[in-house]
Amino acid sequence: MKKIYPVLLFSLLAHLTFAQDFKCGTQQRMNEVYKTNPDALKMHEALIRNSAHTVISKEDTQMVVTIPIVFHIIHQYGSENISDAQVMDQVDVLNRDYRKMNADTADVVPEFKPLIADIHIEFKLAAIDPDGNCTNGIEHIYSHETNVGDDNSKLQQWPPNMYLNVWVVRSMENGVAGYAYYPSAVDGSSFARFDGVIILDGHIGTIGTGSIGNSRSLTHEIGHYLNLPHCWGNTNDPGVACGDDGFEDTPVTMGFNLFCPIVNYQENAAICNDTIVENFQNYMEYSYCSNMFTLDQSAMMNSVIHGPVGNRMNLIDSANAVATGINLLTVPLCAPVADFKASTHYTCMGQPVNFTDVSWNGVVDSRMWTFQDGDITTSTSATPTVTFNSQGYKKVTLRVTNAAGSDSLSITQYIYVSPDYPDFLGPRSMNLNDDYRYWFIVDNPENNYNKFDFDYSHGYDNSICFKLNNYKNTAGAPLHSDDYFYNRRLGETIDNLITPSFDLTTTSNIEVSFKYAYATNATSLSNITESLKIYASKDCGKTWSLRKTISGSDLITAGFAGSSDFAPANNSQWKTATFNYTANSSDSKTRFRFEFFGSDYANNLYIDDININGTLGLEENVFNAMDIKVFPNPASSNGEIFVSFIPGNNNVELILRDMQGNTVSSKTVSAGNAQVTESVANSGLAAACYMLEIRSGNASTIKKVIVL
Repeated sequence: MKKIYPVLLFSLLAHLTFAQDFKCGTQQRMNEVYKTNPDALKMHEALIRNSAHTVISKEDTQMVVTIPIVFHIIHQYGSENISDAQVMDQVDVLNRDYRKMNADTADVVPEFKPLIADIHIEFKLAAIDPDGNCTNGIEHIYSHETNVGDDNSKLQQWPPNMYLNVWVVRSMENGVAGYAYYPSAVDGSSFARFDGVIILDGHIGTIGTGSIGNSRSLTHEIGHYLNLPHCWGNTNDPGVACGDDGFEDTPVTMGFNLFCPIVNYQENAAICNDTIVENFQNYMEYSYCSNMFTLDQSAMMNSVIHGPVGNRMNLIDSANAVATGINLLTVPLCAPVADFKASTHYTCMGQPVNFTDVSWNGVVDSRMWTFQDGDITTSTSATPTVTFNSQGYKKVTLRVTNAAGSDSLSITQYIYVSPDYPDFLGPRSMNLNDDYRYWFIVDNPENNYNKFDFDYSHGYDNSICFKLNNYKNTAGAPLHSDDYFYNRRLGETIDNLITPSFDLTTTSNIEVSFKYAYATNATSLSNITESLKIYASKDCGKTWSLRKTISGSDLITAGFAGSSDFAPANNSQWKTATFNYTANSSDSKTRFRFEFFGSDYANNLYIDDININGTLGLEENVFNAMDIKVFPNPASSNGEIFVSFIPGNNNVELILRDMQGNTVSSKTVSAGNAQVTESVANSGLAAACYMLEIRSGNASTIKKVIVL
């Protein structure tokens, strides 16, 4: 065997400079299929053998067929939320590659020029979605699954017998750039729900986050989708051993991994046989100078697209062209789908928040924003900046319009504005049986079934605690129902529980502790990929710093949950976690955030007894907040609310606010050393949560008041 000396041509630098190390995950996925369905391998190999007998007309008369394609952009409003222009650029690349219209066929070495195939397959973005609505063939889906990139990241699949589904994500497991299943894997099996291609956003198109060097990755993966193996055979290890893909016009090869041997190619590309040049420029290679399919590969893909395996033939049926809208000569204008993002979902009063219109499916001709309690209440800008001067949750609404129609998105609890004072003075022990639990903020960013909520009987000592519901029984769910796809991913979400704010500027030797209980559905340690992370924020939640991570076996307190809806049965199924925190003068409104990152095997998580322990250095004028009593609490809407305390050396201000920060009542109580009882509200308050701020000199404390 010859020794290869990698040589990079100047003419290839444009490709290789921008190319990421391409690793395809198809074979790894297919190996998993073969473990449970060995017939899929037999069918895959039979398709390759039989394709040699497929009658393909002369290229100048062969019928061109068109596949409807839809792109699902899975994102968290980052750069992975690629533009429609980047997707359309990728479709152009596909059509050039599959129709032999790419200019770089001129670079194909003489041995293979006669074998360059026009596949006679084109791709067109769908114009009608499965519900009969107008679409531009590109949908944008907010989900943290963009960071996972596995089968369960394939959200909202459109019927795979009608559309070629492509999911675009930010990162993928095992370092792969993309993968697709062979048609034999999805033929009449449960894997049909995963049929399509999943790929990194950096491997889409030549613009945006894409690049020229990576733009052929989707060409490669659709080759797998149409039953093409790698040129070196059914492995994902190019350069290891000589192998064969089963096609006569692609010679036996080791494969070329990020190496284009075009300089002195007759020597450097003749590895497995000294006299035979290998097809290193094939799209099913890793050479990054790929620019062709062969005639035998064309026969294979046409055999699949005109045959029943994997329902591929329905894609090119004339009735399907009508159903998906690709028969339309003019691309229709669709009404936009309203969507927006913000620079932060948590802010302090008086701090600006930047909003951006990221609506999709159609151009936006006009828009109207509405902001609750903002310094501006409406805007027509695509990128307005708003400042909120009252505390609490703020509702944001965006309505977008074009000639085809309009759409509106309204989120009630989109922005949380913290007051310019802390909720509590640290240190603080928070028994969730008390009113402390009402001060926590529950953040469910994906707006799904999973979220933190009160559990009234399964806490430590059978007390009240917080529960994150990661369990839902999907037994008996229809295989292709929306409920099935929705429910089966309930464990794979991110959810947050955020504490009240604490003034820790006078607290030293801080130790944060909490109890947690968790059981997993995983049967092996490698499958326990979920994690619990705790962050701290000094700026009302605008930025966070990681303080502790609990993952793997450390997260498990109650072993294997199986298919049960886990709830801790006794105190032995709880663990206590701690971490140290050093405060400074900027810790006047510090919050802590518990972030749970789910997995395919997640079950329920319970959190209780969150304590901020430390040593408090008291100022002389700070009165003892523990001596303040608010009663009755909860109160009736037709009764008065009272507060009892000893004022001390300073006058005391009593300010009752609603959750939007509006003042309901206020009064001042004179200094003194005798116990006083004051009314802070008369009858007639609406049933809701209120906050009673009690100020004495430079000190203050907050009491939550519940009206039923």
